[in-house]
Amino acid sequence: MKKNSIRWIWILVFAFAACGCGIASLPAAETAVLATQTAPPEMTAVSTELPAPAASVAECKLPPLSFTNVGLGLPNPAFKMPSVGDVKTIVLFADFSDVPATQTPEELLNIISPGAETYYAEMSYGRMNWTLQPHPVWLRLSQPSAHYGEGIRSYDGHLAFIQEAVTLADADVDFSTADSVIVLVPPEASAIPYGPAFGASPGGGYFADGKTFANGATSGADLPGWGSYWLNHETGHMMGLPDLYAYQYDSNNYPDQHRFVGDFSLMGFIDGSAPGFFAFERWQLSWLDDAQIVCQTSADQTTTLTPIETQGGIKAVIVPISEGKALVVESRRPVGVDAELVKSGALVYLADTSIYSGEGTITVLPVSEGDPYRVQSPLAMGESITVEGITVTVIASDDLGDTVQIVVVK
Repeated sequence: MKKNSIRWIWILVFAFAACGCGIASLPAAETAVLATQTAPPEMTAVSTELPAPAASVAECKLPPLSFTNVGLGLPNPAFKMPSVGDVKTIVLFADFSDVPATQTPEELLNIISPGAETYYAEMSYGRMNWTLQPHPVWLRLSQPSAHYGEGIRSYDGHLAFIQEAVTLADADVDFSTADSVIVLVPPEASAIPYGPAFGASPGGGYFADGKTFANGATSGADLPGWGSYWLNHETGHMMGLPDLYAYQYDSNNYPDQHRFVGDFSLMGFIDGSAPGFFAFERWQLSWLDDAQIVCQTSADQTTTLTPIETQGGIKAVIVPISEGKALVVESRRPVGVDAELVKSGALVYLADTSIYSGEGTITVLPVSEGDPYRVQSPLAMGESITVEGITVTVIASDDLGDTVQIVVVK
């Protein structure tokens, strides 16, 4: 990825290695196994009364130093798709002369809905009311499928792909109240192997009904394997989140692709055992309040964290290290989409907003030999880790969360 000022960024999320684009790939034999999706339980034994935001919380709002069209940092750019309140995405269905649809639009929609909406209801603690509005008609695009398979490899080609579908539907669809559009194509269209997100700079993008849209996505042949999590990952980009897996990795060592965060967060390994977003990601998307973040800048402090999977309570301790770098501690439990979490405990990671998407902007700690997916990384009772002069120790732990002692030596 170029690290200079650019007018736009085209995002490829699940590109095959054969595309030669330097984007991470999914082995052909890999099959997605989706976690059970449930509504987040309410915490009844823990008070949801929150203290006033710490005066220093601003010191923990790492600025987006490497935000292109996606990236880590606060505040989240206003031109990305909204993440709070009522959000509407129109779903179009498009096929090709060489690959006509064999499913009804409703059958294809069932692959992503209602799973995609349920995931965001859980991640946002109900703050995002996301609606998928389908236009259940197959739109016949003008070129063979290979034309669009090539098109998704460039900004202009991907833009033209989405714009053609939107234009075909415009007479029958009111786009003026929508926040984004996605286009689903027949999974049999093997010439379109993956489904990337589309992102434009402010003022750019596709248009309809007097409105310009900077964010969108198109599906590919891998949709049935990923299911609804495909759309959640791509809309994560549409809302501004970066990729947490590695774009550059050893193709003979698949786990190396997930060396930064392992099984954690859907923006990393989509088939991981703990696909719930990190606390920092949720804070960036305004799903956590400042009052739910403890910003610790020095000394010795003890904080009780409630699990990130549940509503209410303190969700993270953040210790700033530099302008764009911080140590983050959150609590993880096998609840909701994280039901397959291997080990409960306090999860420690570095967030660095000076690092670009796909290059390790979040790194889960510790990095242990024989644990490539970081499933043993959460700290249990009595366990500790020291990183850059910051020592984190779990001094109490139960089903309701973790109490951590953090000592900062600077």
